[in-house]
Amino acid sequence: MAKAIGGWLLFIAVETATQVTFKYAGAALDDSHGLARMAMGALQTPVVLLGFLLYFLGFLIWLTILKDIDLGRAFPMTAVIYVSTLVAAVTLFHEHLNALRIAGVVVIAVGVALLASDTPNDGKANSGKG
Repeated sequence: MAKAIGGWLLFIAVETATQVTFKYAGAALDDSHGLARMAMGALQTPVVLLGFLLYFLGFLIWLTILKDIDLGRAFPMTAVIYVSTLVAAVTLFHEHLNALRIAGVVVIAVGVALLASDTPNDGKANSGKG
């Protein structure tokens, strides 16, 4: 159980870091000369490359999680990333938090709690093989 919780916490941290890095990367890119030039510039920008590295790391962690958890149960749990990303946006980028955003976070948190309390079918992922 501790391994599963650790995996989820790592996934949430990496995915949140990915979104924060992409936000910084977007600010570093110049799109005034078209998409092709922006793409070439992105390939030479360290923060963009870091974003891609984090994205790939999140992908690997996600594959590891899916080895042991049903997709229908695991995917909705990724909604926690909306909460952590909102906290990062407010903390790092000084974005404004209003009642509607807070209500959204509460709805997500309640939904995740409901999903987490659901009893898994047998503790093993269904591979889809009959």
